[in-house]
Amino acid sequence: MITRLGLLLLTLLSSSLFAQDIPDFSANYSVSIKGIQAGEMKSQLISLDNGTREFKSVTQAKGVFALFKPDLVEESSLWQLENNQIIPISYLYQRTGGKKDKYLSLDFNWQENTLDIDDKKQPWTLKNIAKGTLDKQLYQIAIMRDLAQHKTELNYQVATGGKLKHYQIDILGEEVINTPLGEIKAIKLKRRRDKSKSRQTTLWCAPSLNYLPVRLEHIEKDGSLFVATLRRLKGVDSTHAFISDKEK
Repeated sequence: MITRLGLLLLTLLSSSLFAQDIPDFSANYSVSIKGIQAGEMKSQLISLDNGTREFKSVTQAKGVFALFKPDLVEESSLWQLENNQIIPISYLYQRTGGKKDKYLSLDFNWQENTLDIDDKKQPWTLKNIAKGTLDKQLYQIAIMRDLAQHKTELNYQVATGGKLKHYQIDILGEEVINTPLGEIKAIKLKRRRDKSKSRQTTLWCAPSLNYLPVRLEHIEKDGSLFVATLRRLKGVDSTHAFISDKEK
């Protein structure tokens, strides 16, 4: 279950999204299940010597949940910006330490418009992928950039394993979110799903942190509630980002 949060939630920052690439950062989120502390996710954005960027995410159970689900989930995306457009290069997902390990790699070939997929069982290739297709992590970077440009329609084609899915995100308004770092104003977003599906995913992004995700809620089919909340942040000036006592 914590694994799903790791796939849904990714963090990203920018002091100037369009004048320069997103700066390197590190952010930590606490993860709870049904109100009980269950784990933590750490995300990092790193600049590489060859000019590409790497977004890394690590999610792991903590406390009593680690006894029943000791999985370590690691994800990484290599990407770059070209003409102000996100260009994915590769994506890697690894889950280890539990009863069943999982591996998935995606390699984007934009000269041929193909996607090479390897799950260590039966590699295959998707052909004729459209320009602008993103992986599970990078579509969230696209959300942040689009919000910064005040776009009201958030639609993305996302490669999820061997399938291409359409993600549509609705903007629901502004709310004040309480985090361990303080209260902060955030834009509420919700992924639109088929009415027959009971899963729900809601995300809050803070304009004062360049639309950094500060909270995520996910409701599973059985009604279980999973919450991830920002608790530590490096790489961005948050001095005036949170609501002061005078403003309350």
